[in-house]
Amino acid sequence: MNGQSLPEVAFGPFRLDVRSRRLSRNGTAVGLGERALDVLCALVAADGALVTKSDLIAQVWPGLTVEENNLQVQIYAVRRALGEDGDSRGYVRTVSGRGYRFVGDAPAASDHLKAALPAQEIRYCRMADGTHLAIATLGEGSPVVRAPVWMSHVEHDWRTTIWREVLTALVGAHRLVRYDARGTGLSDRDVEISFEAAVSDLETVVDGLELERFALLGMSQGVAVSIAYAARHPDRVSRLVLAGGYARGALVVTPERAAAVDAMATLVSERWGSDNPAFRQLFTSLGFPDATTAQIHEINELQRVSAAGETAARVLKMLARVDVSAELAQVRAPTLVLHSRDDAWIPAERSREIARGIPGARFHEIAGANHVVLPQGPHFDSYIATVLAFLAGD
Repeated sequence: MNGQSLPEVAFGPFRLDVRSRRLSRNGTAVGLGERALDVLCALVAADGALVTKSDLIAQVWPGLTVEENNLQVQIYAVRRALGEDGDSRGYVRTVSGRGYRFVGDAPAASDHLKAALPAQEIRYCRMADGTHLAIATLGEGSPVVRAPVWMSHVEHDWRTTIWREVLTALVGAHRLVRYDARGTGLSDRDVEISFEAAVSDLETVVDGLELERFALLGMSQGVAVSIAYAARHPDRVSRLVLAGGYARGALVVTPERAAAVDAMATLVSERWGSDNPAFRQLFTSLGFPDATTAQIHEINELQRVSAAGETAARVLKMLARVDVSAELAQVRAPTLVLHSRDDAWIPAERSREIARGIPGARFHEIAGANHVVLPQGPHFDSYIATVLAFLAGD
């Protein structure tokens, strides 16, 4: 296929007429804006070669100075028109930190996802108070248990670009266990929400799976739960990885913010589950400033399907009052603490406090501002390598 010499290019069910600038699928025209068409034609003309971001911008906006996010918007439009979900594994592929390339014989993204994602086993476990939690297990090897994050949905988050690369990397070397926190995801929704209940849930989940010894992965809100469990069960945790979290909640660090937390919780309760994602996007923009347009949509949608507004508000207020700082010194497992340097959701100092409090803990600071390290970022590979190397020491 050579987009420069052929006036018409066919790939999968699509046909791009370069001369008339018309994209069709199975003979039916596909609507695509002028700039997005420029992007698609430029990528097709490169015949599978990398087209850098700067070159694309120069071709699509000749003589103009535009920000990179304008290009990301057009890439997102192209992927949507081609039936992709923005994960860069369909026809338009991301070359991390550099640009994009077009792969004409790629399957449709939805077909790729079905083939790429192995089936996970989902079961339910009954807690002491009768609450049922959804547990997903996948992979083989030494077990790694991930405590629930804000927010979780074991079926949905597996299919998002922000989580899939991390999870598949872990599954490649370990038996990965994830579960939805009470009130969220596929777990029972109308239930008691408390920190002690969350710690008890982790105890019940690992006992139910008969995991005598395992590595424990806490990310974001799962960090405090993981610290409490590791301190109370030093014989069960072989390795402890804590990323982007805290030992002391916002109101423990700054009690004077009580009114602000209450006001935010009220807004979350009223607007979290609305069809308009504007309010959820407030959280997304703060926590993921480098997310692509497609990823922003993913995160907004993940938040929406993970919990009702009233539950999200209760979780928010509970997390603000968490304090496990007294338990840090009781942790005996080898511990790796990671945090993005400019995280706006949770300051990196909160993780430094954890590393100072746990005997022998290692602290690894990640350049950037994203609450979760994004797969297209320049530091993602080293981040994953650091975590896997630490877990391999078990």
